[in-house]
Amino acid sequence: MSRLTKGMYDADPPAVLFGLKRGQLRHNRLVKNGGWYNERGEKLGWGDLSPDDFRRIRRELEDDERFIVLGEGDSFWHFVKKVNFVRAVLVVRPEVEAPGIKYVAEKCRYIIQKETSHFVSDDHSDADIVAVKMGVVFHALSRKKAKKLLIGDGRLRAAARRFLNIRG
Repeated sequence: MSRLTKGMYDADPPAVLFGLKRGQLRHNRLVKNGGWYNERGEKLGWGDLSPDDFRRIRRELEDDERFIVLGEGDSFWHFVKKVNFVRAVLVVRPEVEAPGIKYVAEKCRYIIQKETSHFVSDDHSDADIVAVKMGVVFHALSRKKAKKLLIGDGRLRAAARRFLNIRG
């Protein structure tokens, strides 16, 4: 069972996994105000991520866990439905906390696993590209491959649903 649970960095007391804190600021950052998600598309928390954060997350993840990072716009501003600047009030749709894995797969920028960190790009084909950003090694993934990694093969899911319906 995954240790990465919805809202874990908002809990009381907050999670300390990977040394992250909700809303953290990093001077030396790869991600500014990113949203952090699990493999079910549930938001864990948000904040800046530094190269050291990426390395620590990768090192401390368990084999079956994925730490997925979305940009600020896709993890927060996309869900704002009402803004009142006079009163400094934002009304946010409830699905901001768990938009689902399909949305997360469509919008993710980074996928961190135990053995590999991926940079997701809409610009790359399926070629194997390795990039180094601020000393962190990333394997580039096309959006198509990222979706397959996170959601899986649709034919396999459909076969599993048919199998479960037959048995149930």
